[in-house]
Amino acid sequence: MLLILFSALNVACDKTLKVGVGQPWPPFVVINNSNFSGIDIEITRKVLAEAGYCAEFIALPSSIRGLAELEKGTVDVLPAASFSKQRAQYSHFSLAYRKERMRLFWYEDSELAELDLANLMADKKTFVINSGGFYGEEFEQLSNQPNLRDLIVPVKMINQRLYMLQAKRVDFMIDDELSGLYMIAKEQIKGITLHPYVVHDNPIHFMYSNKTVSTAQSQKIDDAIVKLQGEITHIVSDYTH
Repeated sequence: MLLILFSALNVACDKTLKVGVGQPWPPFVVINNSNFSGIDIEITRKVLAEAGYCAEFIALPSSIRGLAELEKGTVDVLPAASFSKQRAQYSHFSLAYRKERMRLFWYEDSELAELDLANLMADKKTFVINSGGFYGEEFEQLSNQPNLRDLIVPVKMINQRLYMLQAKRVDFMIDDELSGLYMIAKEQIKGITLHPYVVHDNPIHFMYSNKTVSTAQSQKIDDAIVKLQGEITHIVSDYTH
């Protein structure tokens, strides 16, 4: 009977894709007792189903671990991925399915309001970021400078990053605008706002392992993204309004 049920559940799937999911990142990824929800989870389920694929979500300890497992081919897909040349060496990307804005969260200081990222780093301000996250070419170039590396503190969970900023152990948190504001409202934290400077404003993709996902398979997912644009917009809106 179990065999029949398993077969029935999988008959509509051309392939089951292993989807790597890092630490909780509300409202994009929420994990409760092995149950996955959130914006990126709902979009992933809907898009893969439209493309004829089943999704098996696999919890991973960090974003860095997710990239490593994708490169090895032990997971097939990572959602919420930003394109970079380094990542493209071992993966390929879908069409964009949503946008992301990386912003500076801080306790406002009028003397620093007009400074950009380079000048804030030159002023030796400190930043907490998501380990394994991508913050654009400018940030990559700055953070790789030996005299600036010690200003960057990688922390894998957003609640821990936010608490570090709240405790003023760092001067800034760099994070997605939507996620940061969501967590600030949820935790009812007073005084933390958005610095005017936008660190990175970029499209978000599914990222595929070159070892396990073919271009023909990724094309089916691209077709599904195009078809479901209205529903994807609705999912994002449900979590943000």
